Amino acid sequence: MMKFFILLAAALLFVPLRGGEAGHRQAAVEMMEASGVPEMLKRAFRSQLENQFKAVPELEKLRPELTRFYDTAFSYEALKEDLAKLYMKHYTLEEMKQITAFYRTPAGRKKAVEDGKMSSEMGELFLRHSQKKMPELQKMLQKLAK
Repeated sequence: MMKFFILLAAALLFVPLRGGEAGHRQAAVEMMEASGVPEMLKRAFRSQLENQFKAVPELEKLRPELTRFYDTAFSYEALKEDLAKLYMKHYTLEEMKQITAFYRTPAGRKKAVEDGKMSSEMGELFLRHSQKKMPELQKMLQKLAK
């Protein structure tokens, strides 16, 4: 009889852990949405596409098709499951709940919006900085190649 109770207790402890994965996944989705990940992805991939148009002007004639492709292939919906798994790998359920609670505050909502804007601005800043540093890098590589 004692073995039965031990097995029952072990089973009861194990069930929430298994069922907890669905809760963990749901918390990941809620955190991503509260923190503005869907909008951030859209802006990031649109920015990347615009950079490609600038770098390769011949692509401009394919703008509608490429935009549709990016909007579908790299949409939040297309990436949501993989992103949720990534968040689950790095955050516990409790951490996700706390972060989501923050993003639901006025300051958190502002942070989500501003982070999205800042990510494209940072991308532009890094690109300008890289271009400025390119001659220095080229000189270094030439010296190393000798």
